[in-house]
Amino acid sequence: MVRSATPGDARAIATIHVEAWQAAYRGIVPSEYLDSLSIDSREPVWRKILLAAETSTWVAEESDVIVGWISAGRSRDTDGGSLAGEVWAVYVAPAFWGKGVGRSLYARAEQHLRAEGFNAVTLWVLKDNERAVKFYHSIGFVLDIGATKEIVRGDKTLSEVRFRKSLIADTSRLRGSGASNESL
Repeated sequence: MVRSATPGDARAIATIHVEAWQAAYRGIVPSEYLDSLSIDSREPVWRKILLAAETSTWVAEESDVIVGWISAGRSRDTDGGSLAGEVWAVYVAPAFWGKGVGRSLYARAEQHLRAEGFNAVTLWVLKDNERAVKFYHSIGFVLDIGATKEIVRGDKTLSEVRFRKSLIADTSRLRGSGASNESL
């Protein structure tokens, strides 16, 4: 089940945020940095984010336990375009990787972005995060050529790349198939 996040979800979101970072980025981000991450320090940050509602955030639950979350909103990039949304972050508890949680979360975020009138969605990912890159490709994202930036985590400079996905339905493949607009 995917539902809108509430401030009461801050602890669970912070826990997944820290634990997913520590699992996904081990070997990419310096261990000292990963080991310094704290659920206790992330929780109030998430509570503030959820109260401010600058983005939309959803959580995925299984048996009433939050197992993942996603935040999406207007693109923060100055070159993203006025009709571009952005997946600001998506994390799934490591025990639930590969079980469809990320896909369910993304489907909900995409549905929201489409409803808000966005015609594209972008996201940033660490270039060396092969698992995430493979996931984003599998749900239709492509590399946004030339859109890169560097970030520093611990004492290491890392490269992020931007991915983009069109939210405009491609009906050209349906032409000549006998499909009517009503079936779209």
